[in-house]
Parts: sequence; C-alpha cells; structure tokens
Amino acid sequence: MKKSIKIFLLLISVLSVYGCVSVFKLSDLQSNGYKFPNNPDKAKLLLQEMGIAHQIHMWDSIETYNVIFEDEFFGFFGKQSHPFKEQKMTFSLNYIPKTFNGQLEIVSGKEEGAIWGIQSWETYRKNINGEIEIKKNKDMKFWVPTYQYFIEFPNRIQEATAVDYIGSKTIHGIECEGVLASWNTVLPQKDIDQYVIWLDSQSKRIVKVEYTVRDMYRFVSGAVSFQDYKDYDGFMLPSVLPVESNLLKEGYLHKMSIVNFTPNKLSSNALTPLN
Repeated sequence: MKKSIKIFLLLISVLSVYGCVSVFKLSDLQSNGYKFPNNPDKAKLLLQEMGIAHQIHMWDSIETYNVIFEDEFFGFFGKQSHPFKEQKMTFSLNYIPKTFNGQLEIVSGKEEGAIWGIQSWETYRKNINGEIEIKKNKDMKFWVPTYQYFIEFPNRIQEATAVDYIGSKTIHGIECEGVLASWNTVLPQKDIDQYVIWLDSQSKRIVKVEYTVRDMYRFVSGAVSFQDYKDYDGFMLPSVLPVESNLLKEGYLHKMSIVNFTPNKLSSNALTPLN
C-alpha cells in the first residue's frame, strides 16, 4: 500500500477518535453569518491597500531572490505532514518571483546538501556531481512552491479573480478586517483553494491568512500568522509564520521562519536548468 494511502487511512482513524474534523466534508472558509455576496468593492479596495502597505511593487524590481528559511514541525500531525528526516529544518530557497520556478537546498542535519527544484511544475534534483536529474517527487512538488507562495503571498493573492468582504474581528489583540479570496467564485470548489486574508485595520498589513489545502486533502484547512515584520530594503516580510490546522484542537502544526532575504543571488538561468 502506498505511503500516502496509509497516512490517509491513519488520519481518518485518528480524526474519528478525536472528532477534530469531518473527513467527508469539503472545507469551507465562509464564516458564520456571512452571505455571498457581501461587499466585493470593499474587498478589492482592502487588497489594494494591503499591496501598498507591503510594497508589492518591489517584486518587479528583481530577477531572483534567496531566502534562508527555517521550518519546525510539531507532534504527530506535524511529523506526518512533511517529507524531511528531521522535525526542524533549515533551507536555502531560491526563486524567480511571480513564477513557480525555484530550488530548495537543505543546509542542516542529515540531509544537508540535498537540492531539489521545480520548473514548469516538473521536479528535478541535483546529484552528487551537481548534475540535474529530472525526478518526480510529489512532496517536493508541493513544498517547494508552497514556501514560495507564502513568501510572496501579499503579491500573489492579488491574482485572485473573486473576492468579498467577510467582516471584522480582533486577532492577536489587533482589530482586523477580512477578505475572502479565490478564483471564479469565493464559494467552496473541489479543486480550487479559498483564502481569508485578515488585515490590520490601521496599517493594512497582513495579520493572519486562513486557507484550504485542496492539493493534499479536501477536508483540510489551516491558518498562518504573519508576525515580526522586517524591512529588507523595501521588501516587507514577516520573520515568524506559525501555522495552525483544523487537524489540531490546539497548538501549531509547524512554524516557518524567514531568517534572511537576498535579491538576485542567482540568475534566472540557474533556476531554469531544464530549458
């Protein structure tokens, strides 16, 4: 039996016991009391203001970027959710902005030196001789672009074609306003994710993002907080991104950290070796 099927069956049995989530229900980020449509024009304005607050125009000024990135996973579900050999990892990530072309190099622990990449949704790795080998890997096909998407999230979410205002609430002691975003429609779809972006009502910076995970299991949803912003010569990036999951009653699934950000460390040619 394939590993993914084993994990799925294990999740069903565990979740049935703890009652955390229905594995047969499509996750839906519409809040209680929300009725579609509410105020799409206000949602569009909030996203525009968020883009200005995050200075997303800076992404047009660079060819590539490097991020030293840490990720620490917690507990049983954290361990089951990632493909790495250790629960705490450090990566050197290199990406071409606004694409899904990039590379992940492990720079800590038992797998130090391993390099995986993705180009036009095809995964590859570098062997011990530094040669590129096309190799299918579902885990890397998920994780390499996922890390990139959250790093670039304030810019990437501007591509959403369906948005609506979802209301206000206090998060981490901050008064926030919420924008529900997706593609085609904000209503739940089997193969397209929903997002709720909670913005500081004063600064318009992101405080928290709720999201579905259709690529993994359709009943799964999560949330990531954007904390401790740092200004890298105009790039406004959170230093700490703790991740919650509806698989857990409390605590975090994992915690991502942006340690450093460097534009144009590699050329775009270096990140498109399959050309």
